Amino acid sequence: MTEAHPDIRVIRSLALMEQALLRILKEEGIKGLTVKHLCKTAGINRGTFYLHYRDIFHLIEETAFFQGLLGAFEPFDYQDLMNHPDQAYPPLIKAFQYLHLHAALFKTLICSGAPAELRERLQYLTGTRMYENFKKSVYGKSESADYAVAYLGNAQFGVIQHWFMTDRALPPEDIARLLTQFIRKSSYLVE
Repeated sequence: MTEAHPDIRVIRSLALMEQALLRILKEEGIKGLTVKHLCKTAGINRGTFYLHYRDIFHLIEETAFFQGLLGAFEPFDYQDLMNHPDQAYPPLIKAFQYLHLHAALFKTLICSGAPAELRERLQYLTGTRMYENFKKSVYGKSESADYAVAYLGNAQFGVIQHWFMTDRALPPEDIARLLTQFIRKSSYLVE
């Protein structure tokens, strides 16, 4: 049985596009990010880009740093969060440490007038997605569950935005502790 080897040209093209994306975001921000500019920066043609990605948002979602964001903001167990009195919830610490590690990129994507589609996707990943298990564990199948998740997701995204807009004045562990306290003390969540 022979194992299929990835095409080195594909690997190279994908790496060039990701490097160009990160460079443009770092140097010019989200406003400088177009398929045309990305292709020119990467030294590839538009056909190569569209062979691998639907659009610029698809490219962003497929990058290693964005995939890392998915891992950092995994759905968590609400009951487990409630069992950490006076401490930051460990998954929130992990998530804020990841955001801090890639701060320049995420600040550009979260705070700089990014297109609504991208901001909504980031809001889902950094807020709403974490609370998917919350629906089941706290509200079951009630109508309130979706509203509670929307409330938590939007609030968390707002905390993340504010943290970036204040140049991450608090260390990741402290902002995670603060957010953990906000969640625990929310009167909407206490039944």
